[in-house]
Amino acid sequence: MQIRAFPVLNTERLCLRSPVEEDIPHLLKISQDEDVMRYYGVEPYKSMLEARKEVDWMRRIFREGKGIRWIITSQDKPEYIGDIGLDKYIEKHRRAELGFKLKKMYWRQGIITEAFSKVLCYGFEEMRLNRIEALVDPRNEASMKLLEKAGFKEEGVLRDYEFEKEEFIDLVMTSLLKKEWPAP
Repeated sequence: MQIRAFPVLNTERLCLRSPVEEDIPHLLKISQDEDVMRYYGVEPYKSMLEARKEVDWMRRIFREGKGIRWIITSQDKPEYIGDIGLDKYIEKHRRAELGFKLKKMYWRQGIITEAFSKVLCYGFEEMRLNRIEALVDPRNEASMKLLEKAGFKEEGVLRDYEFEKEEFIDLVMTSLLKKEWPAP
């Protein structure tokens, strides 16, 4: 992935932009929202320093060519409302993993669906991906439906794949191949 400047993606309502220092308090707050993080697999951040590490990680994966993570904002207000991206990028195999989270007050407004359109386009066209994967906790029905609506296919269950909150959990592997993608 040979990209020099961080790409900004715009939709009718949204701007997907690079992470900035001002996003740190929002990342701290969203990490502490139990409903948002229920199936995310990350413990709540306890400090601004932990949230800063996430911003540093977002910047690093782009700089190192290992992925890209955008901050989701509305077109009229540059404040963080969520984030979305493609990471675990393997150039040789032309695949990456999709991940996203969104503040609860913005749920069920079509925001992630709108962001998907730009992110998938970027992944398949700019990164030249053949496969975009998403691992989902099977209890997360909303995310499963979002991915299905975007064309992702369920491939199988990875049994006891992660250890979270003192228990092993399954994850469902889903994917969208370029040949299946309904390009805009």
